[in-house]
Amino acid sequence: MIILVIILILALLLLGAYFWSSGGQTVLAGSGSGIVEAIPDAMEIAPAPPVGTLGILSYSLAYGLGRQGDSGPERSAAAIYDDLDQVIETIVASEADIALLQEVDFASQRTHDIDQLYYIAAALGWGYAARAVTWECRYLPWPLRRPTGRLRAGMGVISRYPLVQNVRQRLPQTWIMPLFLRRYAARHTVQMVDVQCGAILLRLLHVYLDPQQRTRYPQDLQALGTFIREVYTPTSVLMGTDHPIANRPASDASLPTFMTALGERCRAVVAPGHHAATAELQPHPGYALVGSDLQPLDAWTTEVHALLSVHPPLMLRLRWALPLLARHR
Repeated sequence: MIILVIILILALLLLGAYFWSSGGQTVLAGSGSGIVEAIPDAMEIAPAPPVGTLGILSYSLAYGLGRQGDSGPERSAAAIYDDLDQVIETIVASEADIALLQEVDFASQRTHDIDQLYYIAAALGWGYAARAVTWECRYLPWPLRRPTGRLRAGMGVISRYPLVQNVRQRLPQTWIMPLFLRRYAARHTVQMVDVQCGAILLRLLHVYLDPQQRTRYPQDLQALGTFIREVYTPTSVLMGTDHPIANRPASDASLPTFMTALGERCRAVVAPGHHAATAELQPHPGYALVGSDLQPLDAWTTEVHALLSVHPPLMLRLRWALPLLARHR
C-alpha cells in the first residue's frame, strides 16, 4: 500500500511538473490581435510614402543559435549580437523598406534573454515593429544534455511605414509527434500585418511552419489556402520560412491544387536560379506569393557572409505606384 501511495505521489508530481513546464503559453489561442510597437527615438518617425518601388526582405534568424541549432555548442551573448549585427547590415544593404523575420527569440534563456526583434528594429531606426509568438513554454527540457529552459520565440515584422494591424492566426496542425510533446512544440502560424504605404494598404501574410512537421504539407496547404481566401486583398504579399510551397517533390500535386484554389488572387514569384519546371525541389527562399494589384519587379536570394540558417534571405521588390499597370486576365 505504501509503495502504491509513493508511486501515486511521484506520478502526480511528474504530471504537475509537465503541465507547469509546458505552460505559460499565449499561442494556444486560435487567433488574437497583437501589439504594434512604436520604436522609441526612431530616426524615421514619418517617412515619405514609397515612390516607384517597395522592397521586402524575408530572413530566418534560426533563433540566433547558428546553423547547428540546439546541437551546437552553447553560444555567448557576444556571438549572438555579432550575428544580429550581420542581419542589420544585410537589411540595410538590401535597401528594403520592410523586414520579415522568422525564428526570432524574444526572451529565451538559451539566447541570454536578448529581444532580437527589438534590437534589430532599434538599430535600423525604423519606427514600427510587430511580433507574433509561435513557440512558448516555461521550461523546455530538451536537448537533454543542455535543456533550453524558458522559451519565448516567434516571428516579427519591422517597417519604416506605419503598421495599422497585427493579427496572429494559428493554422490547424497535423501532428507527427507523441501527444505529450505537443504542448512543447512550435505552432504553425500566419502573422497578418497591414502596412500603410501612403494611400495604399499593403497586407503582409507572414508564414511560419515548423520545419519538423514537413510530412503533412498537403493538410497545411489546405488550411493556409482557406485562410488566404478569407483575408486576401489585391495588395497582399505572402512570404516566410518553410511555407508549404517549399521542398515539394515534382510528383506532388498539392502545390498546383493550392494555386488553382487561389485562382487569380495571387501569383508565384520565383527568385533567379529557381526554374519553374523544377522549382518544387528548391529551398523555400526562392518563393513569394503576390496579389493581383502588385507588380513584382524582381526577386533574389541575398548573399551574406555567413548564413544563420539553411534559408538564405529573400528580397522581393514590387512596383508601388499609381496608376497600377493594366493586368491581362
